[in-house]
Amino acid sequence: MPALDYPSHLVEDWQLRDGTLVRIRPIRAEDLAMHSAFVAGLSNETGFHRLLSPRKPQPDELWRMTHIDYDRELALIATTEVDGAEQQMGVVRYVRGDTLQTSNTAEFAVVIADAWQHRGLAEKLLRKLIDAAAEAGVKQLADITLYDNTAMLALARKLGFRLQRDPGNPNVTRLLLALEER
Repeated sequence: MPALDYPSHLVEDWQLRDGTLVRIRPIRAEDLAMHSAFVAGLSNETGFHRLLSPRKPQPDELWRMTHIDYDRELALIATTEVDGAEQQMGVVRYVRGDTLQTSNTAEFAVVIADAWQHRGLAEKLLRKLIDAAAEAGVKQLADITLYDNTAMLALARKLGFRLQRDPGNPNVTRLLLALEER
């Protein structure tokens, strides 16, 4: 991927309510080590809510998460400085479908490191992702989450997602947001 494709217009400096400085930016290939450390540091519960299983992402998956094709996907990370080094706090991403019929719909995901949860970071990141997806021509964001992931369900409701229990799997709730209605 050429460096010219990097969507630098999405870089934003922000602050948590407690004054912690946060930089929100698109992920880069050079973030592989930091992103791998972020994923490794997630609690079992947080990882389970993100992947809907106890498995851990493999090195090739982590590589793929940081090597982005900006024409069809976007990952925004939140970072802060801890002990003089950049540390990842969270990530949101969307990936468009591969076919003509699904290219206007994108699956999305959000995960925040345990130490940074319940501070408004997930909402800020997801709002920024929604705006970026709409700007990129995505018409709908869709995801699934576990029925007991109350924090994600509350955030989805707050941001206008339609929630629907999956008739084929009562443990799963579908989240849908039509972007053209925004």
